[in-house]
This record gives sequence, structure tokens and C-alpha cells, in this order.
Amino acid sequence: MTNRGFLRWREPATRVLSRLFPGDVLWYVDTAEPLFALTFDDGPHPATTPRLLDVLRRHGARATFFVVGERVRAHPELMERIIAEGHEVANHLMRDERSVLVPDEQFARDLAEVNRLLAPYGPVRWFRPGSGFYKPSMLRAAAGMKLRAVLGTLVAGHNGGPGDQAIAEGLRTSIRAGSIVVLHEGSDKRRGVAETTDELLTALSARGLSAVTVSTLAL
Repeated sequence: MTNRGFLRWREPATRVLSRLFPGDVLWYVDTAEPLFALTFDDGPHPATTPRLLDVLRRHGARATFFVVGERVRAHPELMERIIAEGHEVANHLMRDERSVLVPDEQFARDLAEVNRLLAPYGPVRWFRPGSGFYKPSMLRAAAGMKLRAVLGTLVAGHNGGPGDQAIAEGLRTSIRAGSIVVLHEGSDKRRGVAETTDELLTALSARGLSAVTVSTLAL
């Protein structure tokens, strides 16, 4: 992460990364349609999720929320609103932690537990490992549950500092058709993600790009 709060992977670089780190992982989608996938990690959370949903509704945008199991249990009303407003939920494991450091057996149990927690909200197709790192054993466990890993083309994390205000500007010029954008919510210090999303969607709409779920982009 840079001091401006974002990390850029342009599509050619992402293609290189996908070869360096093999496995069935979705980094971007080859498409001529003017669509990109907008994703949010680490929710739901009352300080961030409602404001994000308000922004998405105003723009007519759709997103995929990679949710944490502990927070799903704590905030079922937010989960219900995410689904009611046409968004998608995906598996981001039980806790906000580095999944690659979790023993394989525990990883598989946590992945399965979050799937059970998400079952009332519809089918789950995707997972994202905590902090974005993975091992082949993690992909095998996920495949056994019919889940595919999704990382992303561009990643940004708010930290509550002045650099948060530059995130939208830093991202918008790099997003193109087929990009998968990763933003982070789930804590008080990330409240600025709603304003960043608003700014980003306004700028990209002017370029003719629309935000959709990962499933829609991957059709």
C-alpha cells in the first residue's frame, strides 16, 4: 500500500501476476462491455455499510460485498439490506486477518462456516482471502465448496488520514472495462470509503463505465 492509500495493477501487470501466482483466481475479466466490478471487503459495519448502500443506490450501481463472518452474525439487518438492494455477497472468511497464516484445517472450517452464514442470503460463488495472499491448498479447499477466488485489478484502503482524499483520483484513471476494484469498509476509520465511492462513480459514469457485481462482470 502506498502512502496515498492505493495500489494499482494495470491489466498487463495483472496478467503477469496471474502467471506468477498460478491457480483459479479471477483478477480481471476480458470484456468489451463498458462494465467494471466494484467490490468492498471487511463489512458489514454500521459506520460504513449504510452510507455505501446510499451512494450505490443514488448511482444505480451494483457491487459485491466480501463479508466477514463475525460481522455477518453481528449485523444481519445490514446483510438483508445489501441483498434487498440488488447487491451480491461473497465469502471473506470469519475474521479480518491474514488467511495465508491460518492453518489449512482452520481455513477450511472458517470458509465452510461463512458459507453457512451466507446461505440465507442466496448462492455464494466467490471468496477472497484475507489480505489477498493465498496458497494452493486454500484454492483446493475453496474449489471443493464450489468457490472461486477473486482478487482484483486495483486495490485501495482507507485509513482515516489525509491521503484518503486522493484515492478516487488515483483510481479513476486506471479503471477500464473488465477491471475489478477492491475497496475496504468495516471500521470507523474507513468512513471515507463512501465519499470515495461517490466521487469514483461520478467520474466513471462520465466515461460511460458502469459498476456491476463480480458475477455480472464474469458472465
